[in-house]
Amino acid sequence: MSYMRSEARQRQILACAKKVFAQRGFHAANVSHICAEAGIGRGTLYQYFANKHSVLTAILRDTLERVRGLMETMSRETAYPPAETVTKSTAIAVSTKQLRRVLAVVFEDGDMLRILLREAVGLDSQVETILGEIDDALITILERDLVRGQQAGYIRDCDPHIAATLIVGGIEKLALGALRSSAPIDLDALAREATRLHAVGLMSDRFKPE
Repeated sequence: MSYMRSEARQRQILACAKKVFAQRGFHAANVSHICAEAGIGRGTLYQYFANKHSVLTAILRDTLERVRGLMETMSRETAYPPAETVTKSTAIAVSTKQLRRVLAVVFEDGDMLRILLREAVGLDSQVETILGEIDDALITILERDLVRGQQAGYIRDCDPHIAATLIVGGIEKLALGALRSSAPIDLDALAREATRLHAVGLMSDRFKPE
């Protein structure tokens, strides 16, 4: 096997572990399964992780850091033209695109979705703490976006924290329901329908007519 830098090797192990945990379940999976998937020996894995639990927490913490990175990116990039110059359908389309970016970071694929919503929940206090931090970061992203939308006249007067919490909770519930189906997870549909549903109750009436 060709030489692989340590950072790249760690990413490879995490990617393979994510697939193993999603397919076998965390409790049924073991280090040997991860090593077989990654094509490495146990000794190589132990150079990076103490056990399979530390592999799982690394996967979750990587997700958390990517969410936090997106928070900063969206804070810098988000701009709102005057609401009176934008149609409601256009505003919904923009909001859908922003929500889809958030979903892409957290639920980048079906494997991550299964780990976050089925395998990790209720595992132990350390994992629950990380899951809580991911939830809080997601809510903060959406809350910031709602506040900016209110300031621009896009969003009606409401409690942005409560609204963001409802949106995140609703999406997680929808995603969990999707896991019970054999069909692939459609993040585009999740973002589109969640945005349309919440926009009806959140958007102001200041947009120009369609």
